[in-house]
Amino acid sequence: MKILNGRLMRALLGVACLLPLTVFAAKANVSPLAPQPTTCITSSFSSSGDNTWQQITITFKNQCGQSIDFQNSTITFANKTSLNTSFWGVFNALSYPINNLQITSQPSSSNYLASLSLQFPTDPWANSKLPNGGVFQIIYGAPTDDHIGTSANVYISGGGGTQTGSIQLKNTTAKPSDVSQTYAMVHILLNGTTISNVQLPWSSSQTVSGLQVGSYNITADNVTGSSGTVYKGGATPSTVSVTANQTVTSNIGYATGVANGQVSIKVQALPTQLSGYTGNPQVTLTRSDTGSATQATANWNMSTTVSQLANGITYKLSTPVISFNNYNCTPSFTPTSVVANSTTPPLAQLSYTCTSVAQSSVHFNVTGGPSTLNQLTVTLTPNNSTSPVSQNIALTNGAGSQDILLTTGTVYTVSANAVTGYSMTFNPQPLTASNGATETITLTAAPSGTPVQINGQLHVCGTQLCNQNNVPIQLKGMSTHGIQWYGWQGSNTQTACLTTASLDTLANTWKASVIRISMYVQEGGYETDPTGFTNQVSALIDEATKRGIYAIVDFHILTPGDPNVNLANAKTFFTAIANAHKGNNNLLYEIANEPNGVSWASIKSYAETLIPVIRAIDNKTPILIGTRGWSSLGVSDGSSSAEIINAPVNATNIMYTFHFYAASHGTTYLNEVDKASNTLPIFVSEFGTQSDTGDGANNFTMTDQYLSLFATKKISWANWNYSDDSLSGAVWVTGTCSNGPWTDNNLKPAGTYVKGKIMN
Repeated sequence: MKILNGRLMRALLGVACLLPLTVFAAKANVSPLAPQPTTCITSSFSSSGDNTWQQITITFKNQCGQSIDFQNSTITFANKTSLNTSFWGVFNALSYPINNLQITSQPSSSNYLASLSLQFPTDPWANSKLPNGGVFQIIYGAPTDDHIGTSANVYISGGGGTQTGSIQLKNTTAKPSDVSQTYAMVHILLNGTTISNVQLPWSSSQTVSGLQVGSYNITADNVTGSSGTVYKGGATPSTVSVTANQTVTSNIGYATGVANGQVSIKVQALPTQLSGYTGNPQVTLTRSDTGSATQATANWNMSTTVSQLANGITYKLSTPVISFNNYNCTPSFTPTSVVANSTTPPLAQLSYTCTSVAQSSVHFNVTGGPSTLNQLTVTLTPNNSTSPVSQNIALTNGAGSQDILLTTGTVYTVSANAVTGYSMTFNPQPLTASNGATETITLTAAPSGTPVQINGQLHVCGTQLCNQNNVPIQLKGMSTHGIQWYGWQGSNTQTACLTTASLDTLANTWKASVIRISMYVQEGGYETDPTGFTNQVSALIDEATKRGIYAIVDFHILTPGDPNVNLANAKTFFTAIANAHKGNNNLLYEIANEPNGVSWASIKSYAETLIPVIRAIDNKTPILIGTRGWSSLGVSDGSSSAEIINAPVNATNIMYTFHFYAASHGTTYLNEVDKASNTLPIFVSEFGTQSDTGDGANNFTMTDQYLSLFATKKISWANWNYSDDSLSGAVWVTGTCSNGPWTDNNLKPAGTYVKGKIMN
């Protein structure tokens, strides 16, 4: 177990979502642009779990045609309930964020607006730019999946490299003689949210730049003169489409009239084809005399009165087609035009005719599943932010086929529910829907046998730990406590935590692929009885071999921290172990647990002296080398992995170890191992979910961030520790080692958590 010096540096999150604003006009007064979502970053939600807990995943994809910088970005989505929780993610091409990964909520209408921010390290090795076509995921847990809608909004700081367009506003009206106000107040809206307020001088024009690509609504406030005359403002056109590097124009005009006219709009009930749609019709009322327009929101199955219209003026009614759930719902007004009236508002009926969009029948073939699998749930997530399509495909003897109707021309990402013991491939991936297209889903049974039977002799290939077929793998398992205290049954140990039954549980029930045998050198360990402890390690290697799992032979130096002090002991010990087990194909040698108070140069010298001794006997077993600062890659000593990268150990088939304790070691340590693993082969031979004392409260959220990174990069790990000592880092409740049973009800919270991570 390591005790680090607690060097935890936290970076403050600075959220800066405003896009650059450029204005060209004299005497301009334009509010800063409000944050605008980047519409070419698409997203989709998925969830899994049971009726007590759900894991929700938001998948984001860059479809902007260029790389996008997510530094200081903000993500929002609507939720039915207040959501205040931590999150983690799979960031792929992006570095792991350094800010506090927390989702917060604030009330918004009748629901809540959930938001989170991403801040990435700025070191030369780091990357905050998502390439075109790149994908990353945000993951969080909640009792229920209460998100609203099918996508989230992404706000990129400074535009993130996205191309923008401009709107030119032209005020075509001269200042009325009885109006003292020197400007017209014009509003630019995107998706119902005001993006900018512009004080547009009379008879002038002004350009607002830095607008994200999308459809914007333009409105103008009415102006009242000193005589009581109301000048009705309007925009023509009132809706404009902004495209990259282009300028679109909207004319702002005013007409005299008393704005006390009203119109009533009655909307039908929500069509059954729009079941699940959460929006409301947005109605545009366009004046027949000036062409200016007023926007209003109508409600389903209700009458909505629109006021502040010019009395006696004819208004033409319109609203966009609603596309949802493979239906296009076309609106119609009866009548199509109405005359605003201040005493008896005319009534217009709004109804919809829904027709299915052009669809293609795509043939799905499923093969290779277990005979007991009677159906497979396939999910097709479109690239246009519409709702995913889910379909159950019936199977017989693990195979089946079905035709599924999909929107023609739409590109879908294909996924399916996990099948225990099987991997799955999708061909093609992604799928473009067209008539006659075929999607083949192939399930392949995971190799049977123990981890060692499947993977054989391990070796280091590049920055990865690879199996006998040169395929990168990830080992997951447990580290023992010091075997002088919690060792093998029948040996000279204080408490026998490593028994036939406990090792059966670890290998067969938990499905661990590796056990780390921690043999302390001092503190009542090896130096007190070299033969006895060598024999105990040898016996535990044999037990791991019987169960077909890998064994890390941990030469557990801690105090003193300079491994050179124990060089003679190390030579004697590893010579004995290598001679006894040189025929094994399931070993890894960890030659220095946690060097501390010593330079990297000294550690390197120790390794380059000891490794040839081992290689003279065993030239195939991977060797793990402890790093500076309690195996923190130097971070806990104020250094970094750069010293290793610049002066690596002169040997082959080696890896460097990294240790962390989640409640003590936050994003600074996480970022360092992320960076280092791009260049160095890393093995996390020890970690804890609590503080670096091995005790205290568990920080499963921070641990999730580490383990998510390790899963993505196939970095192997072992958790500290498989014993029943009194600290929270021991997975078993005190007394289990003496009395058993080795069952879940005897696990501490850390044990329950780690067991789940090993098994999944």
